[in-house]
This record gives sequence, structure tokens and C-alpha cells, in this order.
Amino acid sequence: MKQMVRHALAVLFLLTLLSVLVYVTAVIIKFPANGAYVTQLPDGNFTVQSLAPAGQAQLNGIMVGDIIAEVNGAPADQFRFLKKYNSLENADDVMVIQRDGTIKNISFAKAWSGEHSTMEMLLQLYIPGFSLFVFCAFSVFLYVKRRDDNAAIMLIMFFMSIGISYYSSAASTLRDPVGLSVIYVVLPLVSLLYMSFMNIYLRRFDVTFIGRRTLFLLFTLVSLISMASLIYIWTDWIELRIFNIIKVLYSTSLLLGNLICIVKLVSKFLKYRYTKLRSLFTITLISHAVAFMPFAVLNLLPQMFGQEQILPPAFTALFLFVLPVVYFYLSTSNQLFDIDFILTRFKYYAALSLLPSLLIAAAITVFMLGKHGGIWSIMFGTFVLVYAGMTLFLYGKEQVDHRFRPRLFKAMYSYQDSLDRFSRNVARVMKQSDLEAVLRDEINNLLPVSRVTFMIVDQAEQVVYPISEQHEEKVTANFLLGLEGNLKLGDLIDLPFGLGMIIGKQRARYHILWIGMKNNHTRFNSDEIRWLKTMANYSSLVFENLYLIEGLIEDLEMEVGKEHTTSPWVLRMLFLLSENERRKLAADLHDSALQDQLLWYRKLEGILMDYPLTNKLGAELEEIKEGLLDVIHQIRETCNELRPPLLKEMGVVEAVESLIEHTRMRVNFEVLFRSKGIKVELEEEQITAIYRIVQELLRNADKHAGASLVVLELEMRKGMIYFRYKDDGVGMKVDVLTESFEHMGLSGIKERVASLEGEISFLSAPGKGLEAIVLMPVIMANGKPERGDIA
Repeated sequence: MKQMVRHALAVLFLLTLLSVLVYVTAVIIKFPANGAYVTQLPDGNFTVQSLAPAGQAQLNGIMVGDIIAEVNGAPADQFRFLKKYNSLENADDVMVIQRDGTIKNISFAKAWSGEHSTMEMLLQLYIPGFSLFVFCAFSVFLYVKRRDDNAAIMLIMFFMSIGISYYSSAASTLRDPVGLSVIYVVLPLVSLLYMSFMNIYLRRFDVTFIGRRTLFLLFTLVSLISMASLIYIWTDWIELRIFNIIKVLYSTSLLLGNLICIVKLVSKFLKYRYTKLRSLFTITLISHAVAFMPFAVLNLLPQMFGQEQILPPAFTALFLFVLPVVYFYLSTSNQLFDIDFILTRFKYYAALSLLPSLLIAAAITVFMLGKHGGIWSIMFGTFVLVYAGMTLFLYGKEQVDHRFRPRLFKAMYSYQDSLDRFSRNVARVMKQSDLEAVLRDEINNLLPVSRVTFMIVDQAEQVVYPISEQHEEKVTANFLLGLEGNLKLGDLIDLPFGLGMIIGKQRARYHILWIGMKNNHTRFNSDEIRWLKTMANYSSLVFENLYLIEGLIEDLEMEVGKEHTTSPWVLRMLFLLSENERRKLAADLHDSALQDQLLWYRKLEGILMDYPLTNKLGAELEEIKEGLLDVIHQIRETCNELRPPLLKEMGVVEAVESLIEHTRMRVNFEVLFRSKGIKVELEEEQITAIYRIVQELLRNADKHAGASLVVLELEMRKGMIYFRYKDDGVGMKVDVLTESFEHMGLSGIKERVASLEGEISFLSAPGKGLEAIVLMPVIMANGKPERGDIA
């Protein structure tokens, strides 16, 4: 039922809208606009106060200040539209007394005579018609996609109210009652519909845009003004002086509605500027200001103070196109464009445009001085237009440059291509010589220079090398030694015979790339200098990283090369890397092999259930099915061994208990575990180490020890983690254990304990089983390795 009512209302709305559009279009085409607005002087005469651009009155030579003596062959005060609206619209002919006393009879074109000027049709029909089409297109798309969304329905009403008001503005200037009714009833609702839309839209963020009581009060106020306006338009019950007051109230309501919207948007922006809603309110605030401020400042304000409008409404209303684009985007997309970046660019171009716009506006004002009234309004309007136009032009130029300039001027943008290419090549660099080769090739390919030479400046030894006996190289070496204390990594310095790029530093030694003079003997231009500075910064960063990596590798080789004194941080790093690889392998097995096995298992199970099979084939498939289950179980067990689940969350005692429980199901010996509880929270690294130690010892007991009983103990003793393993197996000679990473057996356990600054002792003899005692500190003395943790 609700859906049927909504459908009926939609059809009724469309029929009403279509009827209004057809009627308004006929009025605009049938009656060319005179565009003459008059006022009655104290002596009773009617004088022309203002003229609309491209109107019939202006085209026929009527000027501001002319006296309207007769209309349609009768005294001017008897013409209905002149008395009711101070307008000459719908007049057939007039007698005008011009300012020089000349009497002139003028006839206005009527009906379908084709007397409309191109500018008139552009302002009154083409531009508003195109605008209405855009608003309707957005509305139809929204209705099709979001017809069940109340915010979208309110947004459609908002769009359509703007579109129909703009399109009806031409009919209202002709003083047609339908056109006037739309302007005085629908246009004031635009800001209220916007507030209603924002209230509904912001509910999803638990934000209220405006209170219901305030919104109801505004609707009531607008309704009263609209009702009084309709009474004047369709009847003769109200005098003109009363209607002039109504017009002021009407303009005030329009300004008040937009002002409330701006104030609310500003307040919401200030309230939520440090939250995720910052971009939303920034976008809506800017779009609303851009859309409505030109019309309010250039049209409404001058009307309220009885002044001529600075620009035709058809021009200022074009800014309304911002609204459908922005709000359509907001209602259909879950992402916001980077408004902060756009505003930053606009601020920059607005600052550049300010002074030129002021100078141009002042020049035009001086030129118009004495030729036209309202000089200040002309200056203000000119400034606004020039300022906005120049700002938009500069911003648009940036966008055009970004899109088309690289295609038109490819040589200019080869520097950017070079930087992209260099960044890709440098990613594969593994040593200093590789970096120098990439850098040399890039400079030789792009710059016509006489030399590209790498030098080292040792400030401690006061020497530059490699250097020859050539004059240029000697002068350059002396010059570089004279810059002691002034060399900075990533800088570009002027040399007597070219440029120097400081690409690296090792203690007191600076690595410098000497770029010789250009072959054409010209200076390096600004683009080349900027490119070289960027290359210098890139190279210095890569060089520093290579230096750190080479130093780390040297330290590792030195530590690993020591026979019995491998540093704990080296061992920790190796075990961390090992655990990371185990996690990756477990994830790969779980996400690929295991899932594939499950898929084939389900397909096989489906075949067994859905199709009739012979006993022999059924038995074979059941055997395959059981084999698949075994493989799936083995893969799961392997994944659990590679990456024990929830070690940190379970804690060390629970983790060991879980491991023992799984072990008991597949071994032939008994496992006893005693723990007094560990209340200290251990690091995941320590829990993993204990888990791996227990895992390896139980594996050793299963494969080699031949034990019938294994006893495990875990507890805290004086700030130390105490762990004891004891089995009754075959035992072994302890001195057989090798100090090597080639076997991750008992020797691997020893290295793992050493990585956490602990101690382990093995007690065993042939036929007497194996006992292992581990002591590890809870808080390690060297919690972090010398060169930082490795994740």
C-alpha cells in the first residue's frame, strides 16, 4: 500500500512538473522580454529605473531615466502590469519621453514572430533549459538507484526545486503568474529542502544538522510569505506598497535560509574538524558557498537595497551546477575526494589573483567613471568576476598542464621520466658500485656533459681520490678540500668546472659525483638543477642504506664466524626470521593446499552420495576419501606445528599442555607435565622458544630415545624461567652435540636458549636417558639488538 501511494505521488509530481514546464516554455518563446523596470516619481510620472540586458526595451533604444508617457495608447498609470509590478512586460507599444525631451513611439514584438535576440534566448531559455536537464538527469539516476533511500528522495526534491526555479525565472521576469508563483513558492524552499536532506543524510553518522523545531518554524515562515505573495499575484486584494514589503521579506527569507545553511555548516565543520567527518563538512560548506553566494551577493542584496542587479541571474545561477555534482557524488559514493589538497591549490591561486584582480577592477571603474551610475557596484561586481575567473583559470591551467603538457612538450618532462626510471632501477641496487653505475647511465643519457666522475673527499686525511695530474682535476680537488665543514649530504655544489653531487658519507669521507661542464658551454638551467638536486637526495638515501646494510652484513659474518661466542642478538634475529618464514609457509599451506584438498574431498563425497556406484568402485572411492582425510589431517597438523595457534593468547603453560595433548595421541610413551603456574606475562618470543624446545625434545624422544616415560617441569625460580626435561630412553654421549646450525636438533635447542640469554645443560649417558635443564631470564639484559629489532 505504501509503495502504491509513493508511486501515485511520483506520477502526480511528474505530471504537474511537466505541465508547468510546457506552459513556462510556451510563455518564454511566445513573449519576448521587454526587460524595463520602472518606478513612479513624486509627480506621478513613471521613469525607467533599470533595463535587463538583451531585452526588447534596450534593443529598441529605451534608456534609464526615460519617462513612460503612454502604454498601449492609454496613460501609463492605467496599464495593469505597470501599476502591479512596475514593469512594461506584456505591453504592445509605449510612448517614451527621453531624457533630451524627444518623444518616441516604440512597438514590441509579440507572439511567435521570431523577434527574440540570441542573447535573450541564451539567458532565458537555453542556459536555464540545459540546467534543468542536468538536474533532471541527476534526479532520475538517483531515483532509479536509490528510490528507497529517504535522503536520495529529499535530494531529488532539492535538485528539482533548483532546476524548476531557475527555468521559471524567465517567465517570472515576464510577470507571468505561473512563473511568479514558482519563484515565490519553490525558490524559498530550496535551502529548507537542503537542511532536510542534511538531517536525513547525517543520521548515518549520528549527527543532527538542524533541530526539528527550528526547521518547522522556518517552513512556517516561508509558507506565510509565499501565501501572501500568491494572494498578490493572483488577486488584486493587496496594494503595491504592501507587496514591496512582501518582496523584502521574501528576499530576506532567501538570504536567511542560505545564511543558516552556511552557519550550520561552519559550526559542524568546527565541531567535527578533528574527526573523520572533517572532509564531509568541508566539501559541503565550500560547495554551498560557491553555489549560492554569487546569487546572494550580486542579485539579492542589490534588490533588497533598491539597487540594480550587478549581473543577470542567469549568470550567477550557473554556480548552482556545483550542487548536483557534489551531492550526487556524496550520495552515491562511499569515498570523499581530497578536498584539503584542492583547497590548498585554490588558496595559492587565490593569493596570486588578488592583486591583478584589484588593479583590473580599478582600471574598469576609472574608465566607466562619469559614464554610468553605481560605480561602486560596478567595481565590486567586476572584481568578483575577474577574481573568480582568474583563480579558476590558474587552477584549470594546472589541470590542463598536468594532462596535456607532457604530451606536447615531451623533452620538458623527460626529467620526471628519468626520476621514475631511476627509482625503479635503484630498487634493484645491492651495492655501492651498482648505484654509481645506475647514476652514471642516467646522467649520461639525459645531460650533454663532458664528464661524470666519482670522487672521494677524505677530510680527515685531507686528500681527494682518484685524481690525476690534469689541471681541471687538481683545481677541483683543492676546491673541495677548501669546503671543509660546508659539505652536506644530498647537496648540489658549484665547482670550478661543473657541479658536484654529494651522494654519500662514511665517517669523514664524502662520496661526490663530479658532473663536468655541458658540451654546448651553456649554464645548467633551472629544470636541470632541480632534477639533479632530486637525484642527489635519492642517491644519498640509497647510499646511506647500502652503507648500513653492508655494515650489518659484515657484523653478521664476523659474529657467525666466531666459534663459540655468537651474539644473542644475531641468534634472536635468525630465529625471528625462521619463525616468520614458518608463519608464511603455514599460511600458504592452509590457504592453498589444504583448501584444494577440502574442495576435492567435498566433490568426492558428493559423487558417493548422488550417483549409483558398483560395490567395487564404491569401495575404492571410499578408500580414496579416507586417504584424502588423512592428507587433510596431516596438512592441518603441519600448519599447527609451523605456526602454533594463539601462543600469546594461551600463555606458556596452556601452550605446552596443548602440545603434549596432541603428542600423546600419536606416540607410545607417557608424558607427565608438572607446572606451578607462571604468573609473569612473558614475551611472545619467550613463549615461542619454550614451545619449540618442548616440541623438539618430544620429537627426539619419539624418534631416537625409545623412552617409555617423559617428565616435564616448568616454573619460575627467582626471576628465571626454569624448565626441566627427563626421559628414561637410551641416552647418548653429550659431547657428540655439534655447535652448528646445520642440524636443528639438540644443538638447535642450545642456540635458541642462548638467543634469549639463557643457559641449558644436558645430562645423559648411554642407557641412562636424557635430562635437559633450561634457565632463562624473564627480563633480558639486551632486550634489543644493537641495530634494532627485526620483525
